[in-house]
Amino acid sequence: MIAKKEGNMVLIKLDDGEDLMERLKEALSLLRVRHGVILTGIGMLRDFEIGYYNGEEYETEFHETPHELVAMHGSIAWVDDGLDLHIHVGLAGKDHHLIGGHLMRAKVCVLNEISVMATKKIEITRKHDEATGLRQMHF
Repeated sequence: MIAKKEGNMVLIKLDDGEDLMERLKEALSLLRVRHGVILTGIGMLRDFEIGYYNGEEYETEFHETPHELVAMHGSIAWVDDGLDLHIHVGLAGKDHHLIGGHLMRAKVCVLNEISVMATKKIEITRKHDEATGLRQMHF
């Protein structure tokens, strides 16, 4: 993992086999980023689980086979003394067909290059919303 910060811009490179969520949280913690948005993410993922929220719960799907990470976006919040990542991805298989959804977990395959914009004055948290049943962004 390599992580650098200049102003509010953060660039992170993750290496093959690393746990995406754990290492991303570690990089953000090292750079003292508690709030922000994930702008881009490219590379490859394997052993990943994506979810679709059906209005009551997440229906998840696990994929072992490597897929190209063609899009990654999300938000970074500080919840209960820890980082909370809400990430959505678009992934392409060998057949070039896209799948996507809420990223539950993943391993880096080959590498990931991620850009983040840290917010300084906007503090992002999550609060449970009774209507949707989801923890929604609150600032």
